[in-house]
Amino acid sequence: MTDGCEFEFMEYMDEQSIDRNLICSICHKPLKDPVCTPCDHTYGRACITQWLNQSNNCSCPMCVKKPLSINELTQASRPLRNILDQLRVQCILCAQTGLQRGNFVDHINKVCPKSVVQCKAADIKCPWEGPRDELQNHNTTCIFEPLRPVLASLIAENRQLIDHVQQHDKEIKELTQKMYQLQKTATNEPNDESDASSVSDSPVDDTNHNAEDAIYIRYLPAIVKFNDIFDLFSKVGRIKYNPNNQKTEIFIFKHPNKKNGWCNAKVTYVNKESAAAAVAEYNGKHIPQWNTRLQVNIFHSKGKNLNASGIDSNQGNIHDCPEAKAMENRKEFSNKDEKVSPIVYQPKPQPEDNQATAKNKKRSRPRYAPHVDKPTS
Repeated sequence: MTDGCEFEFMEYMDEQSIDRNLICSICHKPLKDPVCTPCDHTYGRACITQWLNQSNNCSCPMCVKKPLSINELTQASRPLRNILDQLRVQCILCAQTGLQRGNFVDHINKVCPKSVVQCKAADIKCPWEGPRDELQNHNTTCIFEPLRPVLASLIAENRQLIDHVQQHDKEIKELTQKMYQLQKTATNEPNDESDASSVSDSPVDDTNHNAEDAIYIRYLPAIVKFNDIFDLFSKVGRIKYNPNNQKTEIFIFKHPNKKNGWCNAKVTYVNKESAAAAVAEYNGKHIPQWNTRLQVNIFHSKGKNLNASGIDSNQGNIHDCPEAKAMENRKEFSNKDEKVSPIVYQPKPQPEDNQATAKNKKRSRPRYAPHVDKPTS
C-alpha cells in the first residue's frame, strides 16, 4: 500500500472501469488504506478520520443515525487490499504506465528517473537535490564528499553528542515528573511546620540522617543538594560545627504553599554581620536557579530565642505572619551597625517615709510623777 504523499504523483489508468465497490463514498476515489466500520461500511482511513473529526459529524456517513468513533474502525480484509494494490496506475513524473499501485512507492523511491533525490553527502551538509537522472553528474563534481574521511571523526562525535542529548532529555523528563510528584505530595501533607519556629523546635534525628546532613531542605521549587549549600557557606566561613551532636547548626525551611519567596533559616552561634554576608552570597548565587531567597534569624544560645533587636521572637502579632517575619528579618541584616540594646530590669522604687515626719518624730520617753518630799514627822 502506498503512502499518501506518493498519490500526488500517480493517476489511475481507465478509472471509469474500476469496480464501484472499490470507490470511497466520501472522496469518490479508489479506496486508500481502507478501514471498515462496525456497520460494515468501508472508507479510506484519511477520509473517515477527517469526517469524524468534524464537530458536527459523529456517525457513519451511510448510517447517519448510528454513532461512530475512530477507535471502532478496523483494517479492511487482505483480499480487498490485494485487489486495490493491483489497480493499474501511471507515474506523472516519468510518464511510465502499467504500474501496480502496490509497487508505486518503490518506483518513486528507487526507480523513477525524475523523482527528486538528495546528494549522498547530504549528511555532511551538501545542499544539492534534483532529479535522480542528474545525480551521477553531480557526484563527479561534489566538493563535500571528498571531505568525508576528514570529517569522519567529527561525524562520529556529533552522533555521540546527539545520543547524549537525547539521554539527558529523557533524564530531565523523568526528574521533572518526579519533582512534580514530590511537590504534589508535599502540598497534600499537613501544614504543621508553617513558620520558622517549627523548624527550630524540630529535633534532629541521628538515626534518619547522615552525620553531615544537618541542613533540612523542604519544599524547595527545585532539586537542591546538601553539598551545594554546605560548600557555599563553608567558603565564607558561616557554618558553625557543634561537636556535641556532630552536626552543623543551620536549618533551612521552605513554606509548602509557596513555590517562590523567602526561605527562613535558623543559625546559632553566628553573629549578625557574618550571617548577613552569608545570606548575600547565597542569594546572589541561587536566586537565578531556584528563585528562592535565604532568610536567617539569629538565635541566642541562652534562654529564650531573641532576634537581633532583643525582642522575644514568639511575642507580638508581627511574628505570626510569615511575610512580616521576612520584612523584619530583612531590616535586621540591613542595619549592620545597629547594636542590640540590653534589656535592663529596673525595680520599682519603694515609697519613702516622709522626711518631715521622721525629723519631728521623737522617741517617747516614760513620764514619771514629780518628786515630792515626804513630810517629816
